[in-house]
Order: sequence, then C-alpha cells, then structure tokens
Amino acid sequence: MKRLRWIILAVLAAIVVGAGAAALLHQPTQLPVIKAGDAAPTDSDGRPRLRGLKYTHVENGVRKWSLKAEKARYEDKKGQVYLDQVEVEFYQEKGGPIYLSGDEGIYNQKTHTITLKGHVDGRTTDGNRLTTSVITYREKDKTADTDAEVTIQGKQYKVVGQGMLVLVEKNKVILKKKVRSTFTPQGDGPPPGVMVE
Repeated sequence: MKRLRWIILAVLAAIVVGAGAAALLHQPTQLPVIKAGDAAPTDSDGRPRLRGLKYTHVENGVRKWSLKAEKARYEDKKGQVYLDQVEVEFYQEKGGPIYLSGDEGIYNQKTHTITLKGHVDGRTTDGNRLTTSVITYREKDKTADTDAEVTIQGKQYKVVGQGMLVLVEKNKVILKKKVRSTFTPQGDGPPPGVMVE
C-alpha cells in the first residue's frame, strides 16, 4: 500500500503539472462565428483545453507511472482540472503494471483531492480487479474513499461491499457495509476445517 500512496501522489503531481502547462500555453480563444447550417465546433466554451494528454512520470531514470486522458480542461477560478477518459498505468518494481481507468476525473488543486467517476476500473496483471462508480483520493489524510458499491475480485475470490475506505499509510482497506464475499477453494477435497465422513 506504500507504493499505492506514492503512485497516487505522483498522479496528483502530474495532473498539477499538466494543468499548469495547459493554463500557461493555451490561453482562452475567441468563439468562432457559426453560420447557419454549420455544425457547432467542439470545446467551444473558450476555456483552456488539451486533447490527447499523455504524461509519463520518471524518477532517477525509471518509469513510475503514465497518465493518459482524451481531454483535459483547467478551471483557474475553481482550481480544478477536469479529465475525460482517464487511464493511469503504474509500474511496479516487482510484478506487472497496475491499470486504473475512469470515464472522468477531477483534480482539485485547493483541497489536493482527485476523484475518478463513471466505470472506475482497476486491474493487475495477475488477475485482480477493482470496480466502482466513483472514488476520491485525499492527499491531506492519505485516504481513498467511496460510498458507492465496490467489487474486488481475483481468481479465487470476489468481495462486494457498499462503500470503501483505504487508509494508505496503514495499508488497510475497510469495506463500510453490506459486505458479501465468495471464495473458491483450490485443489481436491473439502476446504480446510470441514470434516468428511
């Protein structure tokens, strides 16, 4: 979980850098005049935007993670960066990469929180998966939180709960309520602790 903390911190730093670059390099433009019959241009609100944002974070010559979003928009007054079709790939020292995606993302520079929304999906190369509809990471207390339904599953288990709290520094996951689980034993014979007559 310590790696998760660093990964989340690195994602937040990349979002801040990308949003700052977008704000400095892409000043608002004048709205075009649309003639009758012409299709309305996309992103026509005049706010700074990036298309096809991709950032790879490297420390000491080693890739740590990559962030990709189809679109990014920075709202200076709110101090927020809005991301569309967000994909994050975390590179681990041992094992394969971890993938996390969401339909939308919002990074709040003032509160140092990031929220992924809509079909949030996390996967590891060894078959573990996390799905939910929304999750928020708060840098201040190093927690990830959701009140939405969460499903965590692997090759031999599936756990579903309503709400989840991840205490990153303590490497602890708490499912809040309505927890249901299914475990599939491996091998032949009864599961441990079962008597066979």
